[in-house]
Amino acid sequence: MNLQDTIVAPATGNIISALGIVRISGDKAIEIACNIFSPNNNRKLSDILKANKLYYGSIKEDNRIIDEVVLSVFVAPNSFTGEDVVEISHHGSPYIQQEMIRLIVSKGARLADKGEFSMRSFLNGKMNLSQTEAIADLIQSNNSTSHLLAMKQLRGNYNEELKTLRQRFLKIASLLELEIDFSAEQEVFVDRNELREELEKTSKSLEELTNSFKQGNSFKNGLPVAIVGKPNSGKSTLMNAILNDERSIVSSIEGTTRDTIEEVININGIQVRFIDTAGIRNSDNEIEKEGIRRSLLAIEKAQVVLYLVDSSTENIDSIQQQLQEINQEVYSKEKEIILVANKSDISTFSQQDTETLSQLNAVFICAKERKGLDKLLERITQNMNIEDLNSKVFVCNERHYNALMNALIDVNLALVSLESGADADIISFNIRRATENIGSITGEICNDDILSNIFSKFCIGK
Repeated sequence: MNLQDTIVAPATGNIISALGIVRISGDKAIEIACNIFSPNNNRKLSDILKANKLYYGSIKEDNRIIDEVVLSVFVAPNSFTGEDVVEISHHGSPYIQQEMIRLIVSKGARLADKGEFSMRSFLNGKMNLSQTEAIADLIQSNNSTSHLLAMKQLRGNYNEELKTLRQRFLKIASLLELEIDFSAEQEVFVDRNELREELEKTSKSLEELTNSFKQGNSFKNGLPVAIVGKPNSGKSTLMNAILNDERSIVSSIEGTTRDTIEEVININGIQVRFIDTAGIRNSDNEIEKEGIRRSLLAIEKAQVVLYLVDSSTENIDSIQQQLQEINQEVYSKEKEIILVANKSDISTFSQQDTETLSQLNAVFICAKERKGLDKLLERITQNMNIEDLNSKVFVCNERHYNALMNALIDVNLALVSLESGADADIISFNIRRATENIGSITGEICNDDILSNIFSKFCIGK
């Protein structure tokens, strides 16, 4: 990839639509535009060209008109990429778009690589690395929560916190480096009690950020909800009722569901990923045993577990035993288990049993008749407080999470070194590594391989 080239790419999809956009960026962008664009006032574009203006006219190849367009001109550094940029709004024909790009390439541009416009924006200092990644998240957002999360990150949502952390690390490291440089004079530039307090405070901040990843990831990719229970408890019927579609096979034969089935729906702006699982029981059937194994994996990955019981056949002692067993399968204390008493229309529970289940916060439903679903869905979405998005900082990028976890490990190692009375150079080494991990998120410290991996996931026109 030669970042000195002038690049061109479609900024809109290759589909029939009302409008399409072709984007050019680089030193030759305006020159190329002047060669192929004729304003409707019969003057040359070069004679009337001004920055940040719109021009109406035609794109021509010799005397052939390809399309009537609107041209937008942005002069460096006041553009998305920080370079000269020209955007051409044309009629939304894939053929017109292809012809236009072919013509622009023939005039000296090359087709952009994936994410190259955003990479140039980052390299030219228009935004930091985490903000450019937020652009991809914004494009892929398909509900209000993922959209809000991407917008906050694009606007520097938690960059201020990262900046504060990194500045704190740099200050500590620089003082420790002075101690190392003047070790012969046995000067102490950092009070060890103050250093311990600073490191503990930093460790706590990093823990809060890493702990936010689980919920942040749910906001971005959907809240994972596993539907589990014994065979024939109504899991597939519930899945179909929630989706209002015959997605899962419903049968009176036990063990019909042999694999997990996953579907995503939007509930009041919150994306929820429902996972229908195989019935959990002892089985000698190898295929069913594999389905049960996958069910347990789904439970482990889920943030909410719906545990279904059959109100027409189960007794209260058995249900309490099942809850105890399912709690043993749940390794995370942050995971909520919601007891769902299905087939409540033909329930055999006594009034006392019903009261006991109510004390266990059970939700009573009839999946077949779609009764009680509103209350169940409301209970599920309570795990995703949208108001938190307005008041709290969430990490939703796995790369950022891994870097923060590494920084946390480095800080804790620095604390261990401090407590053991280690020399300043050992403590400083861990602080420098933590600084590098934080810098890798914003792009202050980054290598070409990381950049290539990040931007390869972008669309070509972005």
